[in-house]
Amino acid sequence: MGTAALLAPVIAAPAQAQAQARPTDPVTALTKQFQVKRGVHATSAAKINIGGSVAFKVRSEGDLQFGRSGVVASDITTKNDFGDLFEEDESLKGINKPTRTITINKTAYVSGGIYDELIPSGKSWLRAPGSSPTSFGGGQFIDVFDTSSLRAVLATTKAKGNGGTVDGTRTTVYRGAITLKQLSASSPAMKQQLKGMDAKTGKTVLNWKLWVGSDQLIRRVTAAATFTIKSKKMSIDMDMTSDTKFTKWGSKVSITAPPASEVATASEIEGPMPEMPTVITPGMMAGKL
Repeated sequence: MGTAALLAPVIAAPAQAQAQARPTDPVTALTKQFQVKRGVHATSAAKINIGGSVAFKVRSEGDLQFGRSGVVASDITTKNDFGDLFEEDESLKGINKPTRTITINKTAYVSGGIYDELIPSGKSWLRAPGSSPTSFGGGQFIDVFDTSSLRAVLATTKAKGNGGTVDGTRTTVYRGAITLKQLSASSPAMKQQLKGMDAKTGKTVLNWKLWVGSDQLIRRVTAAATFTIKSKKMSIDMDMTSDTKFTKWGSKVSITAPPASEVATASEIEGPMPEMPTVITPGMMAGKL
């Protein structure tokens, strides 16, 4: 009995240390994930409804690789569904076909989709200026990897409750709402995305939900906003929604650029580099309204 009494503190100490080491909030938990060649798998779905009818849908899936200060690379395959919206535009032929994008820092390598017919024979990829490696082809309103922005979003929490099981983990769901003006002020990256936003658009409310596991890691995030487009004769509501899920936190991820011999540059294609329409982000709406 004396031996058991001596061992009890020894056994309890590691458990106490683990409890103390557990992150207390999603931002802290996220920063602890920022380790070289570790990452997370993500799937995202988003859509726009205009006048009650679906006008655009996009689905994305892939891996994001972390460095010591955040996401440094991603490998995402995106499938757009613009219907017949751009069927008359030859430069956007293939827009509804899957596009794979490897982004390393600010350089992107694209294959498929509208780029298929542009890439010279013998090459499989086209190098293009990249945006953020956390971009999901326009499928994500809230960048949960931007710690400043995530902190600002969580500060607008209105309620918390049982989120059920997501990715095999019991979760707590946070609910809240943030205006585009608040989102713009949350970080330099968001300010850049929402540049040109007028005061009226800044009042647009983004309703959000975050499902957080007991380890404080985000398993799912949804967001929705309604923009009103007005003209002299009519007013149309545009509803935008997104749903992104995260799995395999901390898994080994090593994303590299395609072999140089397989990569074409903009100078090797005929005509200008086509631009993929971006119609699913608050930044786009800020410039339109």
